Amino acid sequence: MQHNSTKILPIEKIISVLSYITMGIAGLIWIIIAYFRKQNLRFFLMYNIAQSMVISIFLALIKIGLDIILSVIAKIPFVDYIAAVIYFLLSFKVIRIYGLNISFTLLELLVILLIGYIITGVVLGRIFYIPFLTDLMNRTMRHYK
Repeated sequence: MQHNSTKILPIEKIISVLSYITMGIAGLIWIIIAYFRKQNLRFFLMYNIAQSMVISIFLALIKIGLDIILSVIAKIPFVDYIAAVIYFLLSFKVIRIYGLNISFTLLELLVILLIGYIITGVVLGRIFYIPFLTDLMNRTMRHYK
């Protein structure tokens, strides 16, 4: 989905990609710079900056929620085994690169694939549809259009 027929500038794509890679920090810095320079950000860039921040907030909330749920379940007798299995499955390294000492869990791999999918859309100048997230962003950004 592309918002309008205006050409997306290369700097918008670069800032959008950096915003996803840094989980919104680069985008926040760009917003601050634009504010002091009294410049308005165009829809594509603002959408991607906001989406990268929403993704990072969702990931933090999921991590905190899982930690709380697993710690509560771990204190219940006979059910603590389930928490141990879930924790093992979430922390099991599915990919290891031995020469670089890098490893990824299944959750980390899924997040990397999601961010890669979104960045592909940014480079192509499009906003790819992600269930729930794209709907949320469209409702949030409708006043910005």
